Order: sequence, then C-alpha cells, then structure tokens
Amino acid sequence: MSEPSTLSRRRALSLLGGGLAIGSLGGYVVGDDSERAETASSPVIAPTDWSHPNYDATNNRHPPVQNALRDPTSLDTVWKAPMSLDGTFVPDNPVPVVANGLVIGGKYSTARSRTTFELFTTHGGESYGSFSRPGTKHTPVAAGDYLFSHYETTDGMQLDASGFRSGERLWSWEEQTTSLPPLQPVVAGGLIHMATARGGTSASAFTPRGETKWKTRFGGRTHNLVPPAATPRTLVHPTMDGFAVFDTQTGEFRWEVTSWEGGSKAMATAPVLHDGALYMARHDGRVLCYDLEDDSGPQWVRRRQGLARIAAVDSGRVFLTQSRDALTALATTDGSDEWSLNRLDIHPDASNLTAATLCDGILYVGVVVENDDKYQHRLAVIDADSGTVSHQTTLPGAPRFGPMISNGTVIVQTRDGFVGLR
Repeated sequence: MSEPSTLSRRRALSLLGGGLAIGSLGGYVVGDDSERAETASSPVIAPTDWSHPNYDATNNRHPPVQNALRDPTSLDTVWKAPMSLDGTFVPDNPVPVVANGLVIGGKYSTARSRTTFELFTTHGGESYGSFSRPGTKHTPVAAGDYLFSHYETTDGMQLDASGFRSGERLWSWEEQTTSLPPLQPVVAGGLIHMATARGGTSASAFTPRGETKWKTRFGGRTHNLVPPAATPRTLVHPTMDGFAVFDTQTGEFRWEVTSWEGGSKAMATAPVLHDGALYMARHDGRVLCYDLEDDSGPQWVRRRQGLARIAAVDSGRVFLTQSRDALTALATTDGSDEWSLNRLDIHPDASNLTAATLCDGILYVGVVVENDDKYQHRLAVIDADSGTVSHQTTLPGAPRFGPMISNGTVIVQTRDGFVGLR
C-alpha cells in the first residue's frame, strides 16, 4: 500500500492546526496491531458523521441541516480541485463521498490494477492527501475517522477499513465469493454492515475495530447493483426478488418480501427509510411504500413512466428523478403527485439531470446542457415545497453525480475534478 507523501501529511496537519472546520477526526491511535489493540480509544460512528454517496439517488439520508448554505439563491464557484485521470477512468466507480468536512474522490488505472483515493477539504478545496488500494472497482462509504471500501481481489471480495489521517489500512474482511460490481457497505448504529453476494447469503455487522458483532443467514440473493439502507434500528438488504429486513443492532431477521406482482421485481436504487416507513422504486417503474412494522404488504403503490429513482424523502414528500428527464414530488401519505419538473422546464437545452440532493428544504440537482456543441452546464436550486426553480449557476463542466453538501458548500464532480459553490 502506498502511504501519503510527507508533504501531504504535513499539509493535512497544517490544516488541522489552522482551525479549519472539518469536524472531529476521532481518537483512534495509529500503531502496529498490538499497540492498537491495547491503546486505541473506543471509536464512535455518529449518525451525523456519515454521508452516503450521492449518485443515482442512492443517498438514503439528508445532509445534516448544519451543512446548509446561507443563501442558496446566490451561488458561485469558490474553488476548483482538479483530479488527474490517468489510465482508464469510469465515473461510476469509485463514487465520491463526503465525511468530516472532506470530499473523497477516486481514480483508477486498469494497467496498475490500483485505485487512488484523493481527499480535498469541502470548505476550500485544499488537498488533504491521498492513498491507494489494490483493485479497480471499489464501493466506498465514509464515517467518522474511517473510509470503508469493498472491492474485488484475486481470491474473492474484500472489505477494508482505512484511516483518514495516514491512509493506513486498519483491518480487512474477506469473503470467498465473486461479485461484480462489489456490494455497497452501509454504516448505521455505530456498525458497518455487509452481505455476501451468492448462495448461502448472510448479512454481517462489524464494529469500527473490525470485530464481528453479528452474522445472520437469510434466503435469496443480494442485489449487488443496489445498496442497502439502514437506521440505528432497522437494516434493509435488497435482493434479486425483493428485500429482507433485520434489526440493525442484533441481526435478528424480521421479515422479507420475495414475490412481487408486476414486471421486474428488482429495485432500481437503494431503498429509503424515513419516519418508520420504507420507500423503494422498482425497475418496472413502480414506487412503493411499506410500514416497517407491518409485513402485510405495501401501504401504497404508484406506477411511473420510465425508470424512477428515489432521491430523498422528507416529512411530506418522496422526491424522484425519472429516467434523468424529470424531478417529481409525491405525497408520502398516498403517493399522489404534488409537483413535477421536466428537465426542459429547468433549461430549454438540458439533455439530462443528475440525482437530486435535499438539504434544509432545498433540492440541488446538476443539469447537463448542450447547445450547438457549447456546454453550459448548470447547478439548479429548487424549492422542495413548490418545485420552483429559484436559482441556476453555471458549472465549469458536465456534472457526473448528484451534488454533495458540506460546510455550507455544494460540491459537484465533473470530468475534470471537483468544484465547490457557495
């Protein structure tokens, strides 16, 4: 494993000492295995520390309100962080994540069969360092002082836990199966959750130190294209023909759905858990809502035209992106339409939309715009209550993922790197 350069480490320490508001970096003592076992303080993963990748609407939590922008209706680019793309670059893997005031992006080279993670501060875009890992297909999530990444090895699949400060690999978990692409880890209730991908499927939960908290076998086969969703109490693993519900802390199997009516039974994107309810979208265009305490069937079902992806849920609405062409709000009570915006309603030359991110009553969505081969890509700011477009800001490149929000800054990744707007 390559370690961050001395310059990168000094820069990181300088940023910490300079009072930059990047959040607590935890109390994990870095040393050899024996030292760590004896002297490491107990690490804690708080729910507000965690930010799921905002790509294809798989984020199942809102960025905390304290990250909200002061004035979303007056935004401009305040920093750029170019990220060189040596070798073969595929924007889907690894996806960018945000935690502790840092944005973690990735690039990989098939020739070297390694992935390099580059870290930038969300407030100013300064480099925080970098480290590399074997493998070219990583699905990472971040929490507290850690980056958790699942990827393919020559012997199967591996989950690594790495520290932000040094990039040191703290522990690993291996499974003797092959899954392409890798399954997405999820962090909730102070635990890291994974599932095996093939026959004899099991869900597992690990402590931040890598100790197995519980392991539960269940039927079906996990859906490796769709991440799970979790709260401190409830964990939902999508399967190829439904989903399974567990207790987050104990691993107790609660209930499952294995046979749905209609077309494709697989979920299109990660389910969303909010206020005791489970929301999901299937490949056949159906959007469903379940009561997490009632396994008798869905509370409501709505059929959409084209592929619908759940972007976010608040106290009254389910927000969908539909085939990258529209942004729609449904009522959480019965799934009825509240409002809808076509991509051309946002910009007359828009070719598609990214996933939308919800923070403090505002939706942020990237807009790819093509007009006579001149690109004028935008970040659109939309009122979540009314669907009114209140502001649009020109982006320096085509947005690749749904916007991320941290430290009062909207972060967008383009082909050339990251940009921050305030």
